[in-house]
Amino acid sequence: MASIFGNLTTDGLEKAEDRLGGFKVFESNAYTGTIKAAYGGRSARSKAQSVTVILDTDSGEYRETFWVTNSEDKNYFLNKNDQTKKVPLPGFVCIDDLCLVTTDKPLAAQATEEKVMKVWDPDTKKEVPKAVPMLVELLGKQVTFGIVKELVNKRAQDSAGKYVEIADSIEQNSTDKVFHYPSNMTVVEARQQMTAAVFFGAWLEKNRGNTRDRRSIKDGANGQSGKSGKPGAPPKAGETPPKTPSLFN
Repeated sequence: MASIFGNLTTDGLEKAEDRLGGFKVFESNAYTGTIKAAYGGRSARSKAQSVTVILDTDSGEYRETFWVTNSEDKNYFLNKNDQTKKVPLPGFVCIDDLCLVTTDKPLAAQATEEKVMKVWDPDTKKEVPKAVPMLVELLGKQVTFGIVKELVNKRAQDSAGKYVEIADSIEQNSTDKVFHYPSNMTVVEARQQMTAAVFFGAWLEKNRGNTRDRRSIKDGANGQSGKSGKPGAPPKAGETPPKTPSLFN
């Protein structure tokens, strides 16, 4: 079956770089697990596409929704300092890397099959059975996620019905980097034909056990635990967030 993400290639995009940059909130660390599910979705309010990944780790089940396109269904944004450069969305980079480190094929080359999963429904505010396009070649594969714990502001609707950040805060998780298992190499390192993982150790040294404070409103914030898997808002358009040889064989 043809992939629904077949148009999301990296052609013309700036190359990604290594940067240090469930219901359970994971501590910042590297977690190795088996992919239980990886399925596509789309925003109810825009053209934005997502991929939700469920990873079974020794520390518990981790799930995260990655937005691979923005509201205009583009997998990139334009560099604000150079409008000729297309910078791939962070969510797209994570999923494309995930596909490469587990199957040696990018997201655009992944076949999908319709499967029924319990997914979050924004209208009923609960998970309901729904047919979704599953990235079947990823299932059962092992991978290592570099997961960070973040402190962010909660969002609430204002008088105009627009979601804005408020003073209250919440802890959440996000995947900062995807590593090949068991080599711990990144896609960038593999493309550079490096023989050993270097970035993995530097990433752990900087991030393990640390919480990133991403709040824009800090006065009066009350830290509370949140979920790691419910889809967040997709990126808006303009927002700054041939067969290839084997990379990891």
